[in-house]
Amino acid sequence: MIESDLDEILRRRNLADFYYDNYQKHYRAKEYSKASEFLWGTINNLAYIIGLFYDRKIRNHGEVVSFIKDLANIMRESKIITWLASAERLHANFFHDFMDQFMFEDDKDKAEKLIETLSIFADKEIQKLFRPK
Repeated sequence: MIESDLDEILRRRNLADFYYDNYQKHYRAKEYSKASEFLWGTINNLAYIIGLFYDRKIRNHGEVVSFIKDLANIMRESKIITWLASAERLHANFFHDFMDQFMFEDDKDKAEKLIETLSIFADKEIQKLFRPK
């Protein structure tokens, strides 16, 4: 891994945290459309980080989805696919604002599980970079 990748990993990790904090702020304000986009932004940045550890630069929505599906197979965790489907609906909600509170709650719970799983995975890989060799 080159130094610029490390800089990008740390930048994206901070950005994921920033987006997650913004999601929480908009969620508390019951601004579900805006909260939806910040959830997707969090997932996007976490996938980008993990992708760098696999020498994959994720550049668009389709590549995020494809990579997370690949990651579900690598991790042998089929629930990731279900959580990803919820995250994609939330992403669409930002553009179309079609979710009521109950729809949003169900999908956001699943998206949060995806975020937790990706965060743990990314943070373990980041920690490995700073361990003495």
